[in-house]
Amino acid sequence: MNFRPYTLAATTLLVALAAAVTVSAHMAYSKSMPAKDAALTQSPDHLQVWFTQDPEPALSLLSLEGPNGEIPLGQTTVGDEKSLVADVPAPLAPGTYTVKWRSAGDDGHVQRGDFAFSIRAAE
Repeated sequence: MNFRPYTLAATTLLVALAAAVTVSAHMAYSKSMPAKDAALTQSPDHLQVWFTQDPEPALSLLSLEGPNGEIPLGQTTVGDEKSLVADVPAPLAPGTYTVKWRSAGDDGHVQRGDFAFSIRAAE
């Protein structure tokens, strides 16, 4: 067998590129409002989470947990620029909150994630 050193390097590179394409095919969190780990001085009137792909409406959901448990939100809808949006119908009290999201992108695989933000008491 006539193996050349560059053949092994080229094969390794192709395998690495194929793995990178596979990983990037899944939807991922891009940014949010409120931002991850934000410290706010007032309650947001809505939550918005942007992704790397268009979210699938039928599989999408935003939920919010606060210091005393789950907080009811308005209906989760698909917003512009690859995002999900849900209204926060009542002002949130000072404390730490966790936004949980669920959706699927182009490949149909359901993805989940969460991030926290806090609201500081008025001074």
